[in-house]
Amino acid sequence: MSANLSAQRSKGPLWSLTSFFQRKILRTDRSRWNYQYEKGLWNGLENLDELARFSVLAGYVQFLKPDKPAILEIGCGEGILAHRIGTNHYDSYLGTDVADVAIKLAKQRFGDVRTHFEAVDMNDFQTDKTFDVIIFNEAIYYLKPMVDKLLMQYAPMLKPDGLLIISMNTGPHADSERKWAQIEQAFVVVDGSLVETEKNGWRIKVLRPLAVHELTV
Repeated sequence: MSANLSAQRSKGPLWSLTSFFQRKILRTDRSRWNYQYEKGLWNGLENLDELARFSVLAGYVQFLKPDKPAILEIGCGEGILAHRIGTNHYDSYLGTDVADVAIKLAKQRFGDVRTHFEAVDMNDFQTDKTFDVIIFNEAIYYLKPMVDKLLMQYAPMLKPDGLLIISMNTGPHADSERKWAQIEQAFVVVDGSLVETEKNGWRIKVLRPLAVHELTV
């Protein structure tokens, strides 16, 4: 029996009923994501078929920001990308996710003096800090309205030479071509990579905000 399943059973039937009500009746995002992490549905992110995507993301950070940047990752899950980048390659890392369960696991596995995690909805996140890199790794789908939030909420968190790195699935369910077209009205593409494995595909782009006079949105 998995540790996740054992933990769920130890909480008893009342917890199960409450979880079901929150997920299916109230349909809260936090409850749905917590349920998925509790069931271990995202354990596969550490498998070989995900290695290429995480390697490209980590490589962009290490190559483009070699002087130990301040990193913000939105939708960090259990903190796998922070681990792949490595603490030797950043001065500070802040990972956020709506799922309390994922954040708890991230803190247990990877939290240290440079690496911090916070449970918060990406649509509500605010901070006075600025970052050299902001990463949305398979998370941009949940930012709504996407371009408005990127421009008004997240672009101001970038340092003057800061970069935005976004990964999106290439499958038709992600509607990524339309999303990229919207994003590129407000951001300049610095570089891009197409990552394909036997099971999946992603397009990863490094962007910087357009100057105010360049905006067409």
